[in-house]
Amino acid sequence: MRGMVLAGLGYRYPSGGTGAVAGVDLAVAPGEIVLVTGPTGCGKSTLVRLVAGLLQRHGQGQVTGRVRVEEEDPATLPPARRVRLLGLVGQEPGDQLVAETVADELAFAMESAGMEPERMDAEIGRLLSLVGLDVEPERSTRALSGGQQQRLVTAAALSAGASCLLLDEPIAQLDPEGAHALLGRLRAIADGGAAMLMVEHRLEACLPFVDRVVVMDGGRVVAEAAPPLRVGHPLLPVLRELGLDLPGRLDLEDRLAPRSIDDLRLPPPSPPPPPGAVVVELAALRFRHEGAERDCLDLGPLRLHRGERVALVGANGAGKSTLLDVIGGRRRVEGCRVQGRVVAVPQDPDLALFLPTVRAELAYGPQEARVADVEARVGEAAAALSIADLLDRAPQSLSRGQRLRVAVAAAAACRPDLLLLDEPTSGQDHDQVERMLDALGEALGDGLLLFATHDLGLALRHATRVLVLDRGRLVADGPPAEVLADPPPGLPLRLPSLAALCLERGWPCVSAAQLVALGDSAATGGGDA
Repeated sequence: MRGMVLAGLGYRYPSGGTGAVAGVDLAVAPGEIVLVTGPTGCGKSTLVRLVAGLLQRHGQGQVTGRVRVEEEDPATLPPARRVRLLGLVGQEPGDQLVAETVADELAFAMESAGMEPERMDAEIGRLLSLVGLDVEPERSTRALSGGQQQRLVTAAALSAGASCLLLDEPIAQLDPEGAHALLGRLRAIADGGAAMLMVEHRLEACLPFVDRVVVMDGGRVVAEAAPPLRVGHPLLPVLRELGLDLPGRLDLEDRLAPRSIDDLRLPPPSPPPPPGAVVVELAALRFRHEGAERDCLDLGPLRLHRGERVALVGANGAGKSTLLDVIGGRRRVEGCRVQGRVVAVPQDPDLALFLPTVRAELAYGPQEARVADVEARVGEAAAALSIADLLDRAPQSLSRGQRLRVAVAAAAACRPDLLLLDEPTSGQDHDQVERMLDALGEALGDGLLLFATHDLGLALRHATRVLVLDRGRLVADGPPAEVLADPPPGLPLRLPSLAALCLERGWPCVSAAQLVALGDSAATGGGDA
């Protein structure tokens, strides 16, 4: 059979007691997009690496079963054949970059496939347009934002015309409009005959474009269904039980059935507490990357206060990560003053992890600060971030989502005055994200949290203030409901369905489960928002 065929496929890591992947049977035909989802650490990325032949060639663990790509063994494909058959987009786009410039990165796979230089030059512009990457071909790959790097590695995976594509969270770092546009282009490529296996947590964004949904848990396939999903669909309770991201409005309608949304009567949202003392004060400042043609930050005065939970949103390349770097002190710029202790967690959690065990990572900050009861602090942070069972594991043996939670827990254990998070949802299932933000709110107390995100629903549920950046300029600043209900025109700020419904009706911006609970409480005369 053409496409990708997995038969009894499994893998056991050398340090693992149980198989990370076990007995997976799956076929992806030409013209299909199959979406694989599941809780953080369930084996999704391991499955992708098996289908790519990477673990068979470079892993130290035990492989069982078999996989075929276009009826060939991916582990034995020579390079020129591999790039024509198989394109791979991994979880960490920066790890895949091999060239200094955007053009050279795209040319690498085409050259490996034996494409003529004249054709390669013509293809570069088409590929950049295909993935919506609006940068000059001579731009340094190191000057790209995380989302821009993700677009670039996707373009590189497509550049040699591979007939099978493996995509591990290809929209995790993309703004909502960019994600929607890329998924539409991937759908068109699949309709042209490509077979695609895609891992994603963002189900609401992906469902309109995929042919099947495969759910994994504990290394195994536990459910499978074909969209569309409607109220009463048997897959919904499976997704809910595993803490996965259901389309928000559908989740609400399914929880309410047989009642309707119009039956809900909800109290208005509660106002946030007043902010405290100034923690971050920016005067007018500018910053430009080396070799760039324009400033990537051009900001007027700005103050951030104790107790605030501030979401930083905007398109890929808007300057969000650069602003976090400036405030965190990684980039020295005149006009930035910060009061108190600052801890930052970057987009790539591996940059923050450097010790042999999770326990050591969580203990490091409190030990440096000479905290009296380090073990208690470690236990609290581990419990809050759902990693207590990982304390004696090596961080690099964990999934990306688990490593991110370790990095965030290590930051929270420091109890900083200012915590900076860059894309904290990447690699996380829905329930883990909610628990993480709730736990951080408690751990920080009256500290300041500033987080960059493309998840506007997350910003509405957990932020008290939203800053919108566009090409390095601050174009909106205010309460989340006010800013995101009427965002500046022309920006890629697509609201999730439930968030849009909440803003439209003046409801609290909370989860579907919380809306139902609030409605039931209001109906019986109890509680408020």
